[in-house]
Amino acid sequence: MDYRWLNALHIMAGVIWLGGIFVMAVIIVAWSQSRSAVAKGGSDPLLEYARRWNRFVTSPAMILLWAFGIALMLKGDWLLPLWLGIKLVVLVFLSAVHGMLSASLRRLATGETSSAPLLARNAAWLTVVAVIIVVALAVVKPFSG
Repeated sequence: MDYRWLNALHIMAGVIWLGGIFVMAVIIVAWSQSRSAVAKGGSDPLLEYARRWNRFVTSPAMILLWAFGIALMLKGDWLLPLWLGIKLVVLVFLSAVHGMLSASLRRLATGETSSAPLLARNAAWLTVVAVIIVVALAVVKPFSG
């Protein structure tokens, strides 16, 4: 596949994935603050919808982002420059945030818990900072010599 198409698909998957993280983070915070969920053991339609969206859109986008990113690394014949190593560390962190948000949604939707962890409540801001770092590294490519 052409490098430009790989890059375009990589960016598209990243936008969809990050949008999904923001949606999950906002829903979790809004739900946690409103405390208007269905009684324990019940099912909140908003949380269930967010879980389905995550399962069928956000998670596949994350997988595609990683696959296209690895393909770009191979196609570009990069030997892991420092900027890319830092970017990968930040993306691993974002993947962990995604997993934690997914678990928080599941626990809230199934009534296992009535509050989200602190990290989930701050995930939107952490994601904004991570996106700024990733985009700056990808565009500027500092430490390249």
